[in-house]
Amino acid sequence: MFTPKHNQVLMQGFIKYAPKETSELNDWLTNLVKLVGMNVVAGPVSKYVPEPGNEGLTGVVSLATSHVAIHIWDNQTPIFFQFDIYSCTDFSTKEIFDYFDRTLGLISYKFMQIDRNDLDFKIVDRN
Repeated sequence: MFTPKHNQVLMQGFIKYAPKETSELNDWLTNLVKLVGMNVVAGPVSKYVPEPGNEGLTGVVSLATSHVAIHIWDNQTPIFFQFDIYSCTDFSTKEIFDYFDRTLGLISYKFMQIDRNDLDFKIVDRN
């Protein structure tokens, strides 16, 4: 029987490389989901947002256990991103950070890991 874990990681930072096309971001999201052992139920869906000051790719993927979302502001140097992964299964934050570094070239980042198992959310890790 499946027992939900309710873990979430919020991450923001700067990267060296950004996907140029929605198909690249969709592939990136799919590969991340596979890496952490989750299952896609819808998507991924990505779109380029052309709004001045908010230019960049945004993408989401629905998981059997929740979601992954990212927005990448690619019209600034260095490239800025905001990322969210929430899942009812266990996953490794180190795997996520390593994947970012290997594929997008992490320059710097901050994160917060939240345990959402109770009504009182608990921050279990952060930098």
